[in-house]
Amino acid sequence: MRVLKLISAILPVFFCLSLAAGAVELKPSVFETELQAIRYDYSLMAMAADDFEEISQGADTSMTIIKKNKYKSPVKAMLLSLAVPGLGQYYYGSKVKSAVFLGTEITAWTLHIMWHQDAEDMTDEFEAFNREHWLESRYSRYLELAFNGYTDDEDIPDSIGGITHHLPNTQTQQYYEMTGKYNQFAWGWDDAVLNDSVLEDYDSTTIKKIASDDTTPYSALRFEYETMRADANDKFNDANKMITVAIINRIISGFEAYFMTRHRNKKADDGSNVFSRVHFEAGLKTLYTYKDTPFFKMSYQF
Repeated sequence: MRVLKLISAILPVFFCLSLAAGAVELKPSVFETELQAIRYDYSLMAMAADDFEEISQGADTSMTIIKKNKYKSPVKAMLLSLAVPGLGQYYYGSKVKSAVFLGTEITAWTLHIMWHQDAEDMTDEFEAFNREHWLESRYSRYLELAFNGYTDDEDIPDSIGGITHHLPNTQTQQYYEMTGKYNQFAWGWDDAVLNDSVLEDYDSTTIKKIASDDTTPYSALRFEYETMRADANDKFNDANKMITVAIINRIISGFEAYFMTRHRNKKADDGSNVFSRVHFEAGLKTLYTYKDTPFFKMSYQF
């Protein structure tokens, strides 16, 4: 009887302690915490293989995953590539095409700058060559002998004829072009010779106006000069072509980004853009509680 009374007295105490223990949430050990983290990390990695990606562990150590948003704006992709070639390709997910378009842009502008500078240097060289070997004083002397004492082609009346161009008063681009390009200025070159005679061998009675190849003195320096000038112009043209290449590259990059983004959207949507704009987010609280607490959020991109 004493034993039964003792048991009947102790049972209520154990019952109350059991209720109190059940009401208290026990914190797992460090080992249990790490074990659960590894278990859920592995599970999330398996889910992220195709359509999901792990975002981060927040301060509350909850694991969060989101569905990748496959929709990309074609207009945005095009504008990005028009601004910076290749940026639209990077936006829709192609790093290789992005590198190709951006590399083409950089190459085109690099070559333009290099070749334009080369052309400027070549221009300085042929202009210096002109100043050394074409003398305005020799040209004025030719005019004086052939045109009744006139030393400036602007003063020669049209009735006399023989003048098709007027030498600029300053050494402009036109000045350097005319002195080498037109036969009228051939006697200005210091090596000019006609019928084995130089300018100094002629007088007003023997010199002839330049009217054809037969009356045009030959000058090796003039032809060398024209070659130098042509090479410089060719280099300028090459430099300008690189601007054209850069513009075309930018246009192609923009349209490629637009149409490829549309194509990828359609491919991802299986013919519908609606679901590709849906954004899913799901999470699991896994570390500091025995019972997982899932949550789910959905949004739509307009």
